[in-house]
Amino acid sequence: MLRSLVRSIQNACKLHLNSKAHTAPLLTRTACRALFTQYEYEDNRILKKPAMASARISSHASQIGNETDSDYVPYQANLETGSRISVLIEALRVRFRFTEAEVQRIVSDDQVQRFYRNRFLIQTMDTLIMQGITKHSFVEYPWLLALDQKRLDLKLQLIKTMQMQDINHFVAFLRLTLPRLRKLVSALNAETGELSQKNRVYYISEKLEVRPEIVTKYLSKRLFILEMPYDMFEKNLQHMIHYNVSPINILKDLWAFRYTPKSVELRFERAKRAKKDKIMPWMVRCPEPILQRSLKLSLDELQVLGKFSSVVEYLAHRLDFNVSEAKAIMDRHPQVHTVRVTKIKEVLDYLLNEAKFTRFEIAQVPRILCHSLKTTQKRMEELASYGCRPSTLVILCRSRREYEKFLQQWIEQRGTKQQATAE
Repeated sequence: MLRSLVRSIQNACKLHLNSKAHTAPLLTRTACRALFTQYEYEDNRILKKPAMASARISSHASQIGNETDSDYVPYQANLETGSRISVLIEALRVRFRFTEAEVQRIVSDDQVQRFYRNRFLIQTMDTLIMQGITKHSFVEYPWLLALDQKRLDLKLQLIKTMQMQDINHFVAFLRLTLPRLRKLVSALNAETGELSQKNRVYYISEKLEVRPEIVTKYLSKRLFILEMPYDMFEKNLQHMIHYNVSPINILKDLWAFRYTPKSVELRFERAKRAKKDKIMPWMVRCPEPILQRSLKLSLDELQVLGKFSSVVEYLAHRLDFNVSEAKAIMDRHPQVHTVRVTKIKEVLDYLLNEAKFTRFEIAQVPRILCHSLKTTQKRMEELASYGCRPSTLVILCRSRREYEKFLQQWIEQRGTKQQATAE
């Protein structure tokens, strides 16, 4: 009797599925799986609810039947409800008024992407906020969120032992290992009594007139500056200030501090005598031949300029325009502003004296001043051999492929004309 009851239930299920086949042809395994959800367990008894199951199947089947290819939405892990990255994004927006670009900068950081599943980033963020870390620091250093919590507490305690004005001035040092940070803090604290600024970071900030957080941003990558002998460091810094080296250029190229103050002063003095318009730290550490070539180019430029103070004035003189007109010509192709005046002189000498182009033709195509003089001469000679004198300088500045295409068209047209004349 029990067997007949089971068979009757199975037959009823089969009939039910067959009756629904024409209304739900796309019913998949998910729908079949939904069929068995009609059973609920209560007091260890199986209660059958066919009406509810039928409604679920019909609803699911109608949804599947109405699906189209255009309804497909790509899966994105960061948008999944409850995922840790989405929770982190929400926490960032709640605690600070970050822009979308700032949130993306933080979330896309390599360290954040690596550890957001395994570490308590929100807890770390709250710890840093309680210590006074600001919004700007989180945007500048997104890796702060991925720091190990135990080591972070020890690092913060070390930094607090320094006489600092704001913890955000030294936040870049939190990326150092604990032993390295301990050694650095000891070196900085050792100078507290010798410097009125209390440590070397504030001393550099005051001398260069740059904010302390910008100083530590660059010094955190070149820590030898904070640990080298003070006398050597101080003299080199004074030389750089004396010769008007840009503060940001000093911070970006700190390797010059590793040279003796005497050699630093000598190199800068040579650059000053050559009347270099901008003295750079690389002039201290570059090989001697490179420095000599750079100084020679500067002297050659001064000789070409003569009484003129800028390239714009020189170009205005050569093309017989006023200064504002010459600047407008150069602005049409801004790259001209970066070309050495010695090269501009050579190109103008050739175009005006040998190729016999007018000043207006040159003014229409200022790009020719950036083009290789050797290539320009070669193309002019090749065109002249086929009896072509270009009506514009544009073709001389084109790519090799475009130039060869123009030359081939010219040769074909010329051959056609000669053939027509012969007939």
